[in-house]
Amino acid sequence: MSKIDIKLIENIATIIRDNVKGICRTNEPMSNHTSFKVGGPAAIYAYPEDENALKSLVQICQTHTIKTLLIGYGNNLLVSDDGFNGCVIDLTKTFRSIDVDDTHVSASSGVWLSDVVDIAAVEGLSGIEKLAGIPGAVGAGLSMNCGAFGSYISDFLVDVKVMDSQGGTKSLLRAEIEFGYRESPGLHGLIVLKAGFKLNHEKPEIVRIFVDETIAERHRRNVMILPSAGSVFRNPEGNYAAKLLEGVSAKGMRVGGVEVSKAHANFIVNSNNGKASDIMELIQKLKDLVFTKYKVELKLELRTVGFDDFKA
Repeated sequence: MSKIDIKLIENIATIIRDNVKGICRTNEPMSNHTSFKVGGPAAIYAYPEDENALKSLVQICQTHTIKTLLIGYGNNLLVSDDGFNGCVIDLTKTFRSIDVDDTHVSASSGVWLSDVVDIAAVEGLSGIEKLAGIPGAVGAGLSMNCGAFGSYISDFLVDVKVMDSQGGTKSLLRAEIEFGYRESPGLHGLIVLKAGFKLNHEKPEIVRIFVDETIAERHRRNVMILPSAGSVFRNPEGNYAAKLLEGVSAKGMRVGGVEVSKAHANFIVNSNNGKASDIMELIQKLKDLVFTKYKVELKLELRTVGFDDFKA
């Protein structure tokens, strides 16, 4: 990663503070914003107050050719120890509205996905119970088409409002957006502002039972008390990453201050003040072991920042 021009960054940060409502910080540790608790500093870290502020922020970054990184709650993100030489845009402080109209639920991008599930349960709306307990924001969930137990967030999507790199906005129908397994090609380069979901009427107590059962099953499978980012690798077609990793005795394998969880072979935990470089070294080691034994190339489910020479 190229070295940061400190003077340039401070000048851009001043422009942002003068023209964008919200919060703007410089040299912000990304370890404070990722569930792995690793990552070097972001040159600029901004919380735009509303859609107009976000538009101004995006346009300033575009004008000054500074890279941007949109972040939710950092639960699927691995940032290098060098950090990010650009502007991180965080929508989780202010893009937090949820509206319910009959069976239609509209949620802004910074809303915690579990809050959408809980509100749906209270309103007696069924369909998204299997997404209960998934850590992360609505926008981030859509950007990677998150899912669990055979259900995906895109299954319930009706439409989504997005912003492009020029600050322009538009609404897209579900049929206009390409989704795949743990990816959303149709949303690449776009910032999700708000998403609408179509659910079904059901008795609130019945929905709550399904939600609680899903969370209980998630805890049974994935009990984590140490910093982690959940599943590291995508499941290869016709197989499971965890099964392949168990086959190479991955559980408990360590590099530096991180290790493969003893409870789940597809989880890496930061057990002893590990670094992002430790995590990446362990990832590469696991990939090599699985490929050597099974001739299967594991693909990352994690989003990585600052590892330009790494083949995901």
